[in-house]
Amino acid sequence: MKNTLLAFLAGATLMACAPASEPAPEPPTVEPSVTAPVNPQPMPQPPAADPTAQGADACGAAQYAALVGKAITESGVPPEGPNVRYIRPDTQVTMDFRPDRLNVNIDAANVITGFRCT
Repeated sequence: MKNTLLAFLAGATLMACAPASEPAPEPPTVEPSVTAPVNPQPMPQPPAADPTAQGADACGAAQYAALVGKAITESGVPPEGPNVRYIRPDTQVTMDFRPDRLNVNIDAANVITGFRCT
């Protein structure tokens, strides 16, 4: 009885490995009607962004360029607010793009290292 049961289980296991039906025939290969050019031309590159173009300085960062290297407490530095963001070392900031927002980069010694619009 034990041998019959083992033989039945072995047969059932082998039948589970067999395909249930014949495999579907492969579709015929279709040759493309258009051939690629022998010497393709390189894709044209978009023109480089001109930093002096209209809208490149939407936040007015250029007017504060003289303050780079000065202390954040210097007069003329815009106060932090909804459109001005101070970014110190290890400050977490959002990555959303707002061209009207002025980012003031400040080092650990509270010295301005740069201005940018983002």
